[in-house]
Amino acid sequence: MPASEQRYPNLTPKTSIKRYRWLAVPVIALLAACSGVQKNQSTSDTGIAGSQEVQLTAEDLLLLAQQSSFDQSQIYQLRAAEILAQEGKPNAALGILAKIHAYRLPFSLQKRFVFLSAELSLGTGEGWQALIALNNTGSLIYDRLTPAEQMSLTAYRAHAYGILGYHESSAREYLVLARQQTGLPAQQAYEQLWQSLLNITLDDIRTLMDSEEDRELLGWLDLARVRKEAANNLDQFNTELNRWLGQWSDHQGAQALPKDMAFLVEISRNPIQHIAVFLPQSGSLARAGNAIRDGIIATSVDARAQSAATPKLSFFDSNTMSLDELYRSAMAAGAEVVIGPLSKSKVSELQKRESLALPTLALNYGTHEKTVNPHLFQYAISAEDEASQAAVTAWQDGKKRALTLTPGSDWGGRALTAFETTWSEQGGTVAETAMYSNKTNLGLTIEKMLEVDKSERRWRRISQILDQKIEFEPRRRQDVDMMFLVATPATARQVKPALAFYYAADLPVYATSHLYNGKASPSRDQDLNGINFCDIPWFLENSSNLKHQITKAWPEETNHYGRLFAMGSDALQLAGRLRMLQALPDSKVYGATGALSMGADQRVQRQLEWATFVRGKPVMRQYLASPSTKNDG
Repeated sequence: MPASEQRYPNLTPKTSIKRYRWLAVPVIALLAACSGVQKNQSTSDTGIAGSQEVQLTAEDLLLLAQQSSFDQSQIYQLRAAEILAQEGKPNAALGILAKIHAYRLPFSLQKRFVFLSAELSLGTGEGWQALIALNNTGSLIYDRLTPAEQMSLTAYRAHAYGILGYHESSAREYLVLARQQTGLPAQQAYEQLWQSLLNITLDDIRTLMDSEEDRELLGWLDLARVRKEAANNLDQFNTELNRWLGQWSDHQGAQALPKDMAFLVEISRNPIQHIAVFLPQSGSLARAGNAIRDGIIATSVDARAQSAATPKLSFFDSNTMSLDELYRSAMAAGAEVVIGPLSKSKVSELQKRESLALPTLALNYGTHEKTVNPHLFQYAISAEDEASQAAVTAWQDGKKRALTLTPGSDWGGRALTAFETTWSEQGGTVAETAMYSNKTNLGLTIEKMLEVDKSERRWRRISQILDQKIEFEPRRRQDVDMMFLVATPATARQVKPALAFYYAADLPVYATSHLYNGKASPSRDQDLNGINFCDIPWFLENSSNLKHQITKAWPEETNHYGRLFAMGSDALQLAGRLRMLQALPDSKVYGATGALSMGADQRVQRQLEWATFVRGKPVMRQYLASPSTKNDG
């Protein structure tokens, strides 16, 4: 395939395989070049003796595989997977591809195996299987591929690393891809490189800069550092950007400055000067409102300490004033943008209005599905968002069939619904659901979910029939490959030991942030070891001086409302970046609560970070071993 025909858009795991036209092109061309994937496959193509053409189904080929030699069996299985892919059955095809010992295939079929594995895995949002095939068999045959095929493999590998959270590796692959091409395809690869670098933490960017030997990549890393270091200080941003442009005048980034950097320059020339904040200063939401308020104020004070120009802030009590009164007061004060309100009822009321006096960043989601007001933006920290991301990440990890364990409360039910919806959209199934309360015996609940009790009942029944005591080892069900968990720290600490007791120590657990309060406690959290969970950068990264100042100033409040302090900090930054997020749909604000972008109905989407408990402490996913060294056969 000519390089000029390749496209590398920013794909999302939820996208249907039918929409991955760009992925299909190189693979279809490749398979045709490798003596073809045809519906009417001849017997000679599949290794069947005889000259008469026979039309074989995937089932026929799998039956032949069972009756053939080991090497011939691999060929039949590959052909069956190709047929299933043509029939629109990617998951069935992937199941077969996962069992193939690709090292026993001839080169032409190894090539078909690698590209089909990558095509289908990435098309269904699975990164694991794609990366295993690409980094094992793909690496083995890479030097024998044509330049166009090498570019396709590199593009697949870059995307696979990205969706799995290995952003440094993804960036390096996009750099290779950019260097292999010219014109628009090269520019698109550089844009993906830039997005990959921005997903790396600031601490890691600084560390990489200390040891990076590739001068071009070093320049990109330095530019990413400028972007992330000066998030709340546009004066510093301009100074640092001018320094970078002078130092790296011959760099690709200087020739075509990333769009978000150029837009930040425009924002710095006309920044927001006055923000009105609608938060409850009394009533049941007052403590939450105060935490957000203090996060806003602390961020503004920190920015001024760095000689940054900051907007004036005017606060109004949303608990005692009506919406009309709030907006009249904000307009009279000279505000340009509003942050708030916080209560779901007030946000829902704003959703029904066709227009607002000022652009408004609400701090909750309304209850209406659609928002017609172009000036209303919704930003929230919700269990539903985290549950959906847990479903996406588990699916990317290759999981298919889940158990769920969630609170029987209203918010627990919303989290469960969000998980089930996203999980089913991707093709996953829920084998069993359990909801608990503070009166629930979690051990017995987990035993029932794992069906260990059924195993014991079968043993008793057999013993009675035989009228003798027989040796017995209980077994758990084998038809599930993960558990989705929503739990507080105290409850979560009971889950892993119970799984181990009931023979499921190896069952992966994916959880929301509710099991972690942001403060590492290795001695208490040993029982969380192995649990994967998503959380905000504020809790998982250690470089934030602002976070340390807030924790020192409000030690008790941050124990309970730590995420709301972070939300206040990000709300202030978002209020000044709304124009960028609207104008550049792919742009993001890299904040304390995640990588923030503008989604449907002008809802701010949060991309969280993933970590796993190791020795009682959270370890971010990018520091854990990549799956690429696993054997693909």
